[in-house]
Amino acid sequence: MKKLIFIALVLSNILNAFDFGAVADSVDSDKAMESVDKEKAMAAASKGTDITMQDVGDSVDSDKAIESVDKEKLIKSIGF
Repeated sequence: MKKLIFIALVLSNILNAFDFGAVADSVDSDKAMESVDKEKAMAAASKGTDITMQDVGDSVDSDKAIESVDKEKLIKSIGF
């Protein structure tokens, strides 16, 4: 019984990995990198453990980040 549960868990994790791979493929990495203000990102990263979500959010141009996602590929990868 334990082996069956373990095998089911491993298989579900493998299948989820494929889904996440398809989600990642829906993002144009060059456009995504262009959406990040590198100076602000470095300043946020230099805070170490004191970094906040606001710091991270301020370093990303959300409009450009949204443009980097191929919405058709994303919807297909999610399964809709």
